[in-house]
Amino acid sequence: MASTVAIIAGAIIAIIYVSLRFLLYCTQDAREPPAIETDQYRLPIYTLRLPFQRIYVVNSTGLIPELQKQWRSVSFAAIAAAAGSVVGMSKDALRIMHQDLTSEHGFSVSWPHFIAPSMAPGKELDAITRRSVEVLSAEMESMRTQGGPVRTGLWAWSRQIMEAATTEAVWGPQNPYRDAGIAKAWRHASSSPPPCSNTCGTVATKLPREWSASVMSITMAYLVWVRTTLRAGELGNAFAVLSNTAPCAWWVLYHIFSDAQLLDEIRHELSAAVYEDENHVWHVDMARLLAACPLLLGTFQETMRYHAVNPGPRVILKDVVLNDGTLLKKGSILMIPTTVQHTDTTAWGDDADQFDHLRFSRTAGANGRKKPNRIAFRPFGGGQFLCPGRHFASNEILAVTALAVLQFEVVPVGGKWVEPTVENSPPQSAFPLPDEDIQVEFRPRDPKKAWDVTFSGVDQPMGIVSEDAVADS
Repeated sequence: MASTVAIIAGAIIAIIYVSLRFLLYCTQDAREPPAIETDQYRLPIYTLRLPFQRIYVVNSTGLIPELQKQWRSVSFAAIAAAAGSVVGMSKDALRIMHQDLTSEHGFSVSWPHFIAPSMAPGKELDAITRRSVEVLSAEMESMRTQGGPVRTGLWAWSRQIMEAATTEAVWGPQNPYRDAGIAKAWRHASSSPPPCSNTCGTVATKLPREWSASVMSITMAYLVWVRTTLRAGELGNAFAVLSNTAPCAWWVLYHIFSDAQLLDEIRHELSAAVYEDENHVWHVDMARLLAACPLLLGTFQETMRYHAVNPGPRVILKDVVLNDGTLLKKGSILMIPTTVQHTDTTAWGDDADQFDHLRFSRTAGANGRKKPNRIAFRPFGGGQFLCPGRHFASNEILAVTALAVLQFEVVPVGGKWVEPTVENSPPQSAFPLPDEDIQVEFRPRDPKKAWDVTFSGVDQPMGIVSEDAVADS
């Protein structure tokens, strides 16, 4: 009897499989990107077929400008609107978010443009950056004056100090993350795999190896939040403001302190922007310092290129025909995965799989290297939905790095730096989290030295992404 049931079940599964394969074959338009199971041919764009769903994957950097111009049809706003139900938005709020997804006047399309001016270089950005620098400096001062080495996990410390600085700057005197329970809940949600991630992981292993994690990211990009912990909708804000700065800062710190030569070079560069007054107080204006330290900036950019894993999702709201005649069908998902763009040898050279802190600071043709293709640099997205908070996030990460390099020696407890694995990093994170923390000692370089840390303000972007980059001299 059992064998008969097994035979019947097997037959049913086989019929379903063959039927689905036939359905996928019959519904694949000849003008669509080729449907493949593995991307061994490095096609400019290809189709992944799942039951009742198409996913278009963009490999070619050359397609990005054309796709970004078609933002009404190739929509990120639809992704943001769909996320509203997951983070607890009301029915009325969801209705508003889904209205006019192809219009500049729709909420989900227009909100970045209302936020962007206040987050662009100017007095508003200066105000929140200044507050963040105050918190970072105070935290450093507290640790520096404890009288000896401070032992901690580098990831735990990076997360704590970045969350403290960011939330104080953004939420102000009524910062809800001062509540230990809320802070703990956020850390748990942001570092834990979402529900059914095992299932998603199984599905992802059937997809092309180089970006199966990105498929998981879009599938599980937004978590179910415990509504008694945070008000409905707050989860979306928390992810936007907090989820990526801490892990990015951690990787920047790891790369600098684990490389003695790089540490010396960056410390020399930073020290040149610091001065001592007649009272033996060392003054550092973070705004002036960050503008005068291209090696630190380049290391930050290379860290984002090397580690960012965001999938760059879009929804096709109506049929799109590209300049070469390729058809993208309505209702499909399109992805421009960062992991693919950031490892493209045509954009970055044959050593694209290696970490090179000089990559962004070299001039074209230096040492036989080609100039990087900045369109392929996408840690903050691009086009119509370029992250409006990129300036603030960059200021914070560079500030915490600069202060740590100037004021501390950071030494691994075991005596040797070992890059941690990231196999268990939650799929919703745009930067991988370490499976195990690195225990380190923060050793003050000169505990008696007095520091005056300020932020005077800036009125020009640092040119981190192509959209903000100034012309080469």
